[in-house]
Amino acid sequence: MLKNLILFFFITVQFTFAQEKTIPQNQITAIKDAYNWTEEEYIIINYRFPKDYCSYENYGELEKSYTWLTNKVYTKVNPENHRNIFVYADKLAAKKILDNKTHYDDIGFYFLKNFFDKKGNCYGVLIINKNGQYKYILGEYSYIDIQNITDSLK
Repeated sequence: MLKNLILFFFITVQFTFAQEKTIPQNQITAIKDAYNWTEEEYIIINYRFPKDYCSYENYGELEKSYTWLTNKVYTKVNPENHRNIFVYADKLAAKKILDNKTHYDDIGFYFLKNFFDKKGNCYGVLIINKNGQYKYILGEYSYIDIQNITDSLK
């Protein structure tokens, strides 16, 4: 009996962790419209948390941060089939860099409310495929993390 109970527990735990997280289709459509996501299989959202979530000034030198990520992370990621954007929770602090092409504000705080509402963080990354399946990382990430997530969402 105990053996069966343990087996049931492990099966239940495996099933729970194996479930895909999916965004409803109407929200995917809204994301596509708002962030110009058209033909690509994935959208990669590099997210900057609100200033008061972070223990340091996370909105200083945004252009340097963007350049560093572009040169050190995204040059090592295959650019085919993904749209790579940068989204900022604090629209006023990011005003100088916002261009609605690569740099966007978090419209209605959608990403903050649904994925990144964790105080003590400064940035994160969210990757969504066209089917609405997604995975994200809070904090630092590397090109290996980006590649692993996109591979797991195929």
